[in-house]
Amino acid sequence: MIAQLDRPLSTTRCIAGWVLATLLFIGINQLLGGPAPGDSEVFVYSAWAIAHGHLACAYPPASSIDFPLIAPLYPLVAGGLSALFRFGHSVPFPSQMALGHGCTTAVTAMTHWSIHAGAVSPTLELGYVGWIVLLFGIVALLRSIGRGRSGWEPAVLIAVACAPPVFMCVQSWLHPQDLMAMGLILGAMALIRRDSWAWAGVLLGLAVMSQQFALLVIAPLLILVPRNKRVRFISSIACSAVVIVAPLAIATSGRALKAAFIGSGFTPAERGTYMSELHLHGTIVLTVSRILPILAAMALARWTQRRIGPSVFEPLAFVSIIATSFSFRLVFEENLWGYYLMAVTVLVILIDVIRRRFRWEVVGWLAVAFLAYYPLPWGYDPLNFSVPDWIWQVALCPAAVALAAGPLITEVREHVPDRALTFSG
Repeated sequence: MIAQLDRPLSTTRCIAGWVLATLLFIGINQLLGGPAPGDSEVFVYSAWAIAHGHLACAYPPASSIDFPLIAPLYPLVAGGLSALFRFGHSVPFPSQMALGHGCTTAVTAMTHWSIHAGAVSPTLELGYVGWIVLLFGIVALLRSIGRGRSGWEPAVLIAVACAPPVFMCVQSWLHPQDLMAMGLILGAMALIRRDSWAWAGVLLGLAVMSQQFALLVIAPLLILVPRNKRVRFISSIACSAVVIVAPLAIATSGRALKAAFIGSGFTPAERGTYMSELHLHGTIVLTVSRILPILAAMALARWTQRRIGPSVFEPLAFVSIIATSFSFRLVFEENLWGYYLMAVTVLVILIDVIRRRFRWEVVGWLAVAFLAYYPLPWGYDPLNFSVPDWIWQVALCPAAVALAAGPLITEVREHVPDRALTFSG
């Protein structure tokens, strides 16, 4: 089977593989009920306001809403596509007077408009755009590590499309911004493999403006980036992020900044994870759930760099570091939902591709994730309700760390230093 996957494919067959994987991803989601409204409120109002030119109301005042809004990249994309395809344009959009002074009644006005205009369903369907970005990110990374343009390309895309934590990003709670951010991160990793740090920084800046978990990638890369490229790398991240957020920040009197740098990731604990059972509050919960995983990712990058030097950018070590960084997030999360496992799932599959072997442990881990966050809309889900969530967290999160970090530890142990090379850090 491995020999079959190693065979080169023509461009036509590669594109056919992309189309097949995309149809499979869409088909699975549609079979399971299509894009769920889920958390759609965190972006639909922003997208509608952008689509109709009311940028000031893209991020209404916090006093007028009871849910956090996401970073601006996906709302900008969804808003642009909504305008292009004229979703809901058959009904006049609310006037500035209806949206209220300072956009205080914008959510109510847009809710009534969307019902009459039939704008909800097509806006939700735009969630599939996240898959397209993820697809191209996977292809870019595969080609940078020598597994592209072969049977591996469609095989990986099909495996990712069928992985429950991936399709849950659309089917369960509708978080296309997570898929978009992951695709941009993979594209950045491909560029780093080609020593294009400035352009990698551009994609990572966009990734942060899609989903702040991109910081778990940026943090270890700040340790690994060559000194002579560090300033260019950091500058490109910052400039890319500013280009996205600045216009909306100005239009919304700064309200977009909170969404850009905090997003929806600080919602109160709703699941019975072991972290939520500790009842941490304020600075402590921020430090443990957000800062500690970033520090752990930086420490891992530094440890690996000291042990294997320039080989840290070899495919297995590089992808494993990033995968482990994402797994650290899961260990310290106050809330844990199925789509939170998406990033680790994609990278663990890529690790197996790099090693040219498939681990049954990965299949077992995905099966447990399926049971824990049962995505099928048919019938009652007894496990999700009767088993405390902290048990699922204990079952899934340490295993995620092991699946991500195990190959890296093996690589470090087997590394033979090349005395002819020097590494400046």
